[in-house]
Amino acid sequence: MSSTVETFAETGAAVAILTAIMPKSFLPLLLLLALPALADDWSLGVGTGPFVFGKFAERTLRASDGMGNVTLTKTKLSAATRPGLVVDFEHGFNDRFAVRLQGTFTDAPLSVKPASGTGVSLDAGHIDVTTLTLPLVIYLNPHGRFRFHIKGGPAYAFYRIKGSPGTATPFEGTRDRFGGAAAAGVVWWWSNRFAVEGEVIDVVTASPFERSDFVGPASISIPKTQNGHATVGLRWKF
Repeated sequence: MSSTVETFAETGAAVAILTAIMPKSFLPLLLLLALPALADDWSLGVGTGPFVFGKFAERTLRASDGMGNVTLTKTKLSAATRPGLVVDFEHGFNDRFAVRLQGTFTDAPLSVKPASGTGVSLDAGHIDVTTLTLPLVIYLNPHGRFRFHIKGGPAYAFYRIKGSPGTATPFEGTRDRFGGAAAAGVVWWWSNRFAVEGEVIDVVTASPFERSDFVGPASISIPKTQNGHATVGLRWKF
C-alpha cells in the first residue's frame, strides 16, 4: 500500500509540471493518460533546443524586359530559428514498443525574405506554435544503456499569429492544423529512473496561412509547412 501511495504522489507531481505548461483544453486527456501510471511503464521527458521553421507561404513574381526574357523573383514567409520547450508522457507496452503524448512550444518572429535565404528581410509579426503529437516509439536496442529509437505518428499544431505596429502581418489570430511527425533519437540511462535524451524531430502540417490572407493571391503558393526540432533533455521513469 505504501508503495502505491508513493507512486501516486510522484505521478501527481509530474502532472502538476505539465499542467503549468500545456493549454487547459488538453488537461483532461493528459489526466486520463497519467492516472494509469501506477505501473512502472511510464516516464516523463522534458527538453529544449532549436526549432527550425519551414516556409509558410511563397510568392513568385515574374518580370519581363519586353524582349521575351522573364526573370522570376521568389520570396517566402517563414519564422526565425528559436529555442523551444518539449514535454511528453511515454507509456511502454514492452521493452521495444511505447507510445508518447508529446507537446512542443515555440515563439519566434515572422519575416518575409528572399527564398534563396539572402537579401533584406521584412518584419511580419510573431508566431506562437503549440504542437501535439502522438507517435509510436520503437526502441532498436531496448536493453542497452544507450537506447536508439525511431518514432512516428499524427500531429496537431496550433499557430497563433500576432502583429505589431509597422509590420505587414497577413493574418492575426489562431489556426489549428493536422499533420504528421517523425523522429529519431537516443536515450542514455545513467540509472534505473533517470536518463538524458536527444532527438531530431520533423513535423509536417498544412500552413497556418491561406492564399486569401495576402494581397495579390494569384502569385502566392501555400506549401505544407515542415518544421524541424533538435532537442536535448531529461527523462524520468516513475
